[in-house]
Amino acid sequence: MSTTTLARRLGLGTLLFYGIGDILGAGIYVLVGKVAGIAGQSAWLSFLVAAALALITGLSYAELASRIPKSAGAAAFCARAFQRYPLIPFLVGCLILASGITSSATVALAVHGYLEVFLTASPIVTAIGLIVLISLINFWGIQESANANLLMTLMEVSGLLLVIFVGLGVARNLSGAEMATRVTPDADWSAVMTGATLAFYAFIGFEDIVNLSEETKNPERNVPRAILGAVAVTSVIYLIVVFVVLWTMTPVQAAASGRPLLEVLRLGAFPLPPWAFALVALFSVSNTGLANLVMASRLLYGMADGGLLPRSLTRIHPTRRTPHLAVLAAMALCILMVVTGTVQIMAQTTSLLLVSAFAFVHVSLMIVRRREPGSALVFRVPRAVPYLGVGLCLFLICRFPGAAYFRMAVVLATGSIVYFLFQRSKEKV
Repeated sequence: MSTTTLARRLGLGTLLFYGIGDILGAGIYVLVGKVAGIAGQSAWLSFLVAAALALITGLSYAELASRIPKSAGAAAFCARAFQRYPLIPFLVGCLILASGITSSATVALAVHGYLEVFLTASPIVTAIGLIVLISLINFWGIQESANANLLMTLMEVSGLLLVIFVGLGVARNLSGAEMATRVTPDADWSAVMTGATLAFYAFIGFEDIVNLSEETKNPERNVPRAILGAVAVTSVIYLIVVFVVLWTMTPVQAAASGRPLLEVLRLGAFPLPPWAFALVALFSVSNTGLANLVMASRLLYGMADGGLLPRSLTRIHPTRRTPHLAVLAAMALCILMVVTGTVQIMAQTTSLLLVSAFAFVHVSLMIVRRREPGSALVFRVPRAVPYLGVGLCLFLICRFPGAAYFRMAVVLATGSIVYFLFQRSKEKV
């Protein structure tokens, strides 16, 4: 087995932009209209609930990351907390891994809507093509992946700022009373929470930062700061974009449009060709796919390094210094997933997988805190954070559609079978 190690090349700035680029993208570009269709004028409340869960979970992640800076992320946290029950961290790792795969599949399918501005092609063909392309970037190197992420992040932030600028210009034609009326909540709490199950997909990505801990300089300090900074910046941007959409069009119009942000520019009569913004959206959506496949491959590597998966997945390419077999495995799994559902159900499945895993992360922080006081260098959050996080996770878990529960059950069942088969094979050696 190669002794080549992962390269610590990422600083705080690069890591922060990586997290922002990971969170921004497919969720807001593709799903804001669908959330409006569920929650109506209360869509901003759905995003606010999702932002609260992301921030609270980000706080727990930040403290655990400063204590346990490992690539396996949530799986490593649970392994430290549930030392006598190794099946738990394995299944949590499976949930996070599956979320990265389903998220990348969601992105790959979502690309088709914007790609139709340029050409007509099968959604499956375009999805597989995108997965192969971003997997090649992932293999080429972590710095190269981060550079590509930085470029696409700048493009997607520019696109969102343009939408905000144009949308606010349209909103200036409304009176203060009209603006207030258009964002006055008109849905019951059940619809708001159902909308939050979809809106939460727009916030996923902050947890991916932890999986780059072994490639980050001074991870105990930089990883927590990058997590909290990325969640804060994207939460503000998302809420402004949602308000702009609601001020510019009705929730019914937003839900009916496959490209609501492009519709904002059209209604604002902004002199930008549709293909130009579609190109920005394509890069933004693809950026989410790249970040998620990077996460999935590093998680496979981290779980294998911890003895939870075959050791072959820890092999690192001698030239590119990336876990190339883990990259290949993540690509293959993602290609298998693109044929299993629509963009909306894939996004909700991703959210359910993550919210379930996050509940275990909060519990892990409770256990680790009690067992290990930690050094003075540990980043600490208020004691109530993990308890509040567990409660919010459990409350949201009850709001997902049946198809999402079925997919999670398949993931857990498959993970359990793989775990016991792998353990039996180790006993025979």
